[in-house]
Amino acid sequence: MLHFDVRFLAIAHDTEHENSFLFACRALLLSLLLFCTVQTDRSERFCALLRADYVTFARCHGLHAPLLANRTSEVRPLVVARQTDASPHTEHVPKGTDMSEDMSETTRSTFAMTSAEVKQLLDEAHDGGFAYPAINISNLDTAIAAMEGLEQANSAGFVQVSIGGAKQASPVGDPVEGSIIIGRMMRDLRKSHHVPIMLHTDHCHADYVDTWLKPLLVELKRLKDAGEEKIFDSFMFDGSHDEIHDNAATIRELLPLVQAVDGVLEVEAGGKWGGMEDGVADQAVYSTPEDVAVIQKTFTDAGLDEDDYLLAVAFGNAHGTAVIPDLKPELLSEIAEKTGVRNMYVFHGGSGSSDEDVKAAVRDGVVKMNVDTDTQYEFTNGIDAFFVAADGKQRSHRVGKKFFDPRKWNAAGRKAMTAKVVQVAELLGSAGHAKAVDYKSVLAPVLA
Repeated sequence: MLHFDVRFLAIAHDTEHENSFLFACRALLLSLLLFCTVQTDRSERFCALLRADYVTFARCHGLHAPLLANRTSEVRPLVVARQTDASPHTEHVPKGTDMSEDMSETTRSTFAMTSAEVKQLLDEAHDGGFAYPAINISNLDTAIAAMEGLEQANSAGFVQVSIGGAKQASPVGDPVEGSIIIGRMMRDLRKSHHVPIMLHTDHCHADYVDTWLKPLLVELKRLKDAGEEKIFDSFMFDGSHDEIHDNAATIRELLPLVQAVDGVLEVEAGGKWGGMEDGVADQAVYSTPEDVAVIQKTFTDAGLDEDDYLLAVAFGNAHGTAVIPDLKPELLSEIAEKTGVRNMYVFHGGSGSSDEDVKAAVRDGVVKMNVDTDTQYEFTNGIDAFFVAADGKQRSHRVGKKFFDPRKWNAAGRKAMTAKVVQVAELLGSAGHAKAVDYKSVLAPVLA
């Protein structure tokens, strides 16, 4: 009977008469199976696949798919590009379409990604001439906005938290505790999205390595050993305000800790930076091939290849809202040529850059671009517009809660930030590159 029910759910996608009634029937059947199936390894596998099938169907047809209890920790949900009116980049999957040939190589997981999966995505960006947005978040609303923007753009990307965001998330201002709290939230949120989303800790300056990044990595290893699902996929060490050989020493200390949790390390080193990032400010200069070569050798000596890490170098960047006077993206390709290494570059401090400079940086090897200031502005501006429109009305309870309900003005901020994330993905060229999964071929071995 179970086999019959599963087959019905799987082949329902091939019918030409799908409607909301059939969807409701399938949802009811799935719910019964999820909560009534006997607890065995095989039934757990069925439950997880059925849940993924349910969500996949809903996404493809633009229907609401409420989250169901996921009773297995080992099976990861499937990725599918959904079609929405606000998303011109998604590739709609017609009913009855055989996707096994052109989708088999792009199947993705939206649970915790392995370091190999992260590196594969970076390789695809480098080879494809595009870059992934890396969106800083600080709470639930900004996290939802970031992930929804990536999904609407049908783009993979990074969602990341800085030490400032981590401290804010902790009731006692502890960045390790805050990172775990906000990381778990992001991890659970991305299970409802169907593009690859990498979770990242951003900008750990040398002063915070011993009080934030190292103890965080130790705690993540403890959680991993205790059986908890992976939280973060990558981590950043920012040594841009220290001597290059000090950077190399810190990298050597961090690598074993990062590898122990199957993470990827990003390093910002060589040359000092302009602007402001979590309280650290300086004047902009430019990285040299000699400094970059020191960092490259540090990774090589550890047995890592050029595509096993991310590298942020200074080419006129400035964090925050500073105007960039002389951005030189061509420096990226010059460094790669002189060092003989194909670097996976990260673009930091891009606020105020022209679209032409951003595209040039991507052509010269950037595969990840951090976005924080611009999305902060859009989120706040969306809320500001809400209050301007409701000026005076929220002061009276007699007009109803809609003018002062935090859910309303937060939604306005989320909408504005989501639109900005889509815009960034379009600029970086990553929009439309997250492919749908061939869920039928995944189900086939289980149904055989």
